Amino acid sequence: MRGITQYIMRQIAWPLLFATLTLAGVIWLTQSLRFIDRIVNNNLSIGSFFYLTMLVLPGVTAIILPIAAFCATLYAYNRMAGDSELIVLSGAGFSRLSLTRPAWIIAGGLLVVLYVIGLFLGPLSARTLRTTQFEFRTALAGMVIMEGVFNTLSNNLTVYVRERNSVGEMKGILVHDSRDTARPVTMMAEQAMLVLTPQGPRLVMANGNRQQVEAGRRSLSILYFDTYSLDLNAYAKQETEGWREPSERYLHELFWPNLNDPDDVANRNKLFSEGHRRLVTPLYTPALMMIAIAGVIGGRFNRRGQGLRLLGAAGAAILVQLVSLGVAQAAARSPLLIPLMYLAPLLFLGCALWLLREPFTAASNAETTAAAGAA
Repeated sequence: MRGITQYIMRQIAWPLLFATLTLAGVIWLTQSLRFIDRIVNNNLSIGSFFYLTMLVLPGVTAIILPIAAFCATLYAYNRMAGDSELIVLSGAGFSRLSLTRPAWIIAGGLLVVLYVIGLFLGPLSARTLRTTQFEFRTALAGMVIMEGVFNTLSNNLTVYVRERNSVGEMKGILVHDSRDTARPVTMMAEQAMLVLTPQGPRLVMANGNRQQVEAGRRSLSILYFDTYSLDLNAYAKQETEGWREPSERYLHELFWPNLNDPDDVANRNKLFSEGHRRLVTPLYTPALMMIAIAGVIGGRFNRRGQGLRLLGAAGAAILVQLVSLGVAQAAARSPLLIPLMYLAPLLFLGCALWLLREPFTAASNAETTAAAGAA
């Protein structure tokens, strides 16, 4: 029995590894496209680019592992059925449930991996990605100021540089700052230099003027200066001080949010359902794997091939994914529906096990014996 279990586990493990790497690679490439503009516009190094994109992988892995497990299990058992290996094992006295033991062992390992990702690595990578993006924006603030074009550092801060040399000195500076919509400011200077300080980047301008029109007044006030420092870090900090998304929170932060924070109070149901979703999502992995096995060896033996069985298993897997998404969305709106999040994977798992426990009929026993003799 031990040798058979190890053999079937190998049959599942290699397709699982292939499917995981393939799906993760495709989704990783899709997600990494949003960082391409940082290479083009911000002179971001290839190493920094890969570091940012690698932080996306834990979240991607948590999504594709249950799907990859289903595909690998369906492929492995269907291949063994096509080679009559399952028929021989059945004739040797192996029950349907005993043939699922290797899948259960792999499912147990995947559960551990998914819980580690969902409870620790996922939120850690999400918040690290957010912090790292901010740090790159701060450190590379000077690189996005290109000469001869209007550089939009934010939705309401525009900088124009006529000329810039290799050491970062800029000439012919124009800055339009409309962060305060009631009092937009335009600054012009002969020279400027980007200076990185412990408080963030500063654009230090020399020999220029600052023009401002007060709200409700049509007079223009002009201030001439020898040196003037513009804080480029203030707007970036406003971006990082926003509400922490559920994907960036650990489990205790989801179940016990800060009740003194109005945003946490307003999104309490959303946070609560996200915490339960992280506990429930790994449970779909054994359910999907048992559905794949039931699609191959559940029910009556059919000499005309496994096509309809495979289609039925694939349809059931799609239904499982749709139900999981629907229940999670419903629970986010109404906490009373949270028990359904736990009931759904258990119900699908129970249906698959029921199909696997269904006894052979006399006709199917005869067909199996004949097929085993032919093999």
